Amino acid sequence: MARAIIYTYLMPQSLLFIPLLSILLMVGLNNSLFGLSLAHLGFTIPFCTWLLIGFFQSVPVEVEEAAGVALATPMIPGTAWAAREQKLVYWHLPTFTKIADEVIRENFEEFRKSAGLSDSEAAFVKISGKDFIPQINAGLETGNLPDVVWLNESLIQLYRSQGRMMDVTDIVDDMKGFEGGIFETSLAAVTHGGKAWGVPYALNPWPMHARVDVLEKHGLDYPRTWEAFVETCKIVQDKPFYGFGLDLGLNTDASQNIMQILWCHGGFTADDNGTAAFNNAGNIAGFEFINSMYNDAGIIPRGVVGNSESSWNNKMYQAGQVAFVNNPTSIYAHLVSNDPELQAKTGLFSVPAGPAGAFNQIDTWSTGIFNTAPEPELAKGLVKAMMDPAKYNEVITKTNGRWVPVYPKLFEDPWWTSRPQYGEFSNIAKTGVPVSYKGQPSPGMGEVLSTNLVPEALQTVLVDGVPAADAVAKVADKIAAIFERANG
Repeated sequence: MARAIIYTYLMPQSLLFIPLLSILLMVGLNNSLFGLSLAHLGFTIPFCTWLLIGFFQSVPVEVEEAAGVALATPMIPGTAWAAREQKLVYWHLPTFTKIADEVIRENFEEFRKSAGLSDSEAAFVKISGKDFIPQINAGLETGNLPDVVWLNESLIQLYRSQGRMMDVTDIVDDMKGFEGGIFETSLAAVTHGGKAWGVPYALNPWPMHARVDVLEKHGLDYPRTWEAFVETCKIVQDKPFYGFGLDLGLNTDASQNIMQILWCHGGFTADDNGTAAFNNAGNIAGFEFINSMYNDAGIIPRGVVGNSESSWNNKMYQAGQVAFVNNPTSIYAHLVSNDPELQAKTGLFSVPAGPAGAFNQIDTWSTGIFNTAPEPELAKGLVKAMMDPAKYNEVITKTNGRWVPVYPKLFEDPWWTSRPQYGEFSNIAKTGVPVSYKGQPSPGMGEVLSTNLVPEALQTVLVDGVPAADAVAKVADKIAAIFERANG
């Protein structure tokens, strides 16, 4: 088709003027804007189509599948969605490890066949991370939601509060019956009112990635306190190689990097009852400590405050520009496949301890079922199959440490025991806290993260010289207002 279109443009356009005028005269469209428009369209549409063929061919098949399953019919009322052809729709977020994604797809296909569903009756739709929220929001607007989907802890609680999630307590109770049960830390992400509104799928720890080769070069061990950490960074850095790639920009990674330091200084966002309580001495001390690292010790790159990209710290570490970053193991999993030399020089550690101790963050990714699922038992059956310990373990180990299993027993698998760099992960999974600490994950906490209130407040201290106590008090009022509105 592309060749046919371009071949027609080998004919001089001037040869078409007289035939075109004759046609317009015959249909009475000469000397009219409508006739002129048709003439222009006749010349330009084929050429523009030819120009765009390459783009159309580059659109991933996953995008076409997503459109066909959920988003290509926005004008159809929600009630019409019940008549869709698919009995089961699963939206899959990539794990950053291609082989793990393939195993998940295979497990889905195995369940589809065992459930007696044809290809057209079940859809596995791969959704990129950047497209996920917009597509979920579009689905919420139109009523065209998937049945089963991966969600982080804040979204599980947000959609639960909106009455959109299915009660899956029975599945979680079955998981607790597996030898060793499941990590209690994962349950905080999905429970409310004594019921489970999501199924914990994987724990996402935030360890400190450290250049052990740089430490060894200077005869140093990994620092176990924040004070020692600062001194270590001063020794090992040689600008533009910096000590600490702490994200201080306006993005969710920055919020979580900052909060982990605040906890170590006795800070918290919500109290044990889930009430906003950000204005406390620990958070003030944490703001002051970060300010001293940034402005006094100079161990953090100055330009980071202008960053808005969550992957900034990933890129800094992968480019060999910093000695330490605090981040999920997506960095390490990336190095395993793409830079084994740097991976061999990288160690994974618990965060250093502050005056209040060492607080390691974990967030929980869970599988949720929207209560609009037309075949609830099919949706639950898929989730149960996904959490079968044997199949589940195969997926987790294929992620190269990107995810930590929710079943403690699986840490006995040779994949973990043969890799000492993950030696602290079991303890992190057991003792880690969610970003909403001291409270449980909540819709309000999700909004606090998405609006970047905490790094925005900290930037006024770092850049404008606002006293830490004033910055904490001001942002605490904003957080309290969000919690009151979003959490009810």
